[in-house]
Amino acid sequence: MSRKKVLSAVVAFAITGFFLWLALRKVEFAALGAALAAARFGWLIPMLAIVYLDLLVRAARWRVLLSRTRPLPAPVWDLFKLEAIGLAVNNVLLLRLGELARAGLAARRLGIPAAAALASVAIERALDVAALLTIFVLATRLAPGIAPVSVVRAALLLLGAAIGALIVLAAAESSLAPGGFAERRLRRWPRVHTFVEQLALGAAVLRSPAAAAKAAALSLLLWSVDAALYWAGAYALGLGGIMDYPRAVLTLSWAGAISAIPAAPGGIGTFENFVASILHTFGASPDLALAYALLTHMIMYLLVTVTGLVFLSREGVSLAQLREEVERNK
Repeated sequence: MSRKKVLSAVVAFAITGFFLWLALRKVEFAALGAALAAARFGWLIPMLAIVYLDLLVRAARWRVLLSRTRPLPAPVWDLFKLEAIGLAVNNVLLLRLGELARAGLAARRLGIPAAAALASVAIERALDVAALLTIFVLATRLAPGIAPVSVVRAALLLLGAAIGALIVLAAAESSLAPGGFAERRLRRWPRVHTFVEQLALGAAVLRSPAAAAKAAALSLLLWSVDAALYWAGAYALGLGGIMDYPRAVLTLSWAGAISAIPAAPGGIGTFENFVASILHTFGASPDLALAYALLTHMIMYLLVTVTGLVFLSREGVSLAQLREEVERNK
């Protein structure tokens, strides 16, 4: 392993350790254990179902984004498995290699260009940002006061920028062709040129109004479904009185934002600290707040990771092989 990768790993685990310490420093472990033991485990069934519904919606959206790359639509079940594999690899390997691994496996299994698969993954992330910001803004309208006005205004600005970027990318395919307006100006920066070209390739499908509407609707459905998991988690721990659906959206948005912090795979430590902190501001005790963060995180983490790794093993590929392949193609 190179010195750079070792340093990245050390920094990531140091950040995880720091945030775990912050999350645990005011918690009484006996009270934390009692809170988890008192959980209404009947709520775990809808939470587990929501995790699989999330994967199904992701697969349906990816099918739309790949519709220009194949003469026939990609099988939803294959995309479901690949989505699970990508998330599982993100949960166990550093540097979010799951996205690259998913694109590589999609190219191999579906017979599509690797660049097209990777471009569709990149557009997924842009759609995620736009959809998450949209439901956050809508939640602040349904429950005024759950977020500062300055935060809502910033979210609106970011939402406008995300939508604008998607529109520009969807229309940029011709200008990025050899000799095109953008291609001539980006030629001096080969890596930037390749990156933008791939993004435009993935976004080109959005020039179809029907495809754009489907992708947008599925993105909104995806994050609305995920917010329901946070809502159900609150009821599992008897926190329904302080966690309505708009606050579940706010918690989900907060969790999504902190996923950008470099940490151990799966966001362990950062998730617990920041989600527990927002539950504490809603009125939960430190013990209950951390119990909530642990429960929701472990439901998502364990189910997706186990499911994805089972699918990966059935592909006949080990994690070590997958990592080597991704590193070779980066």
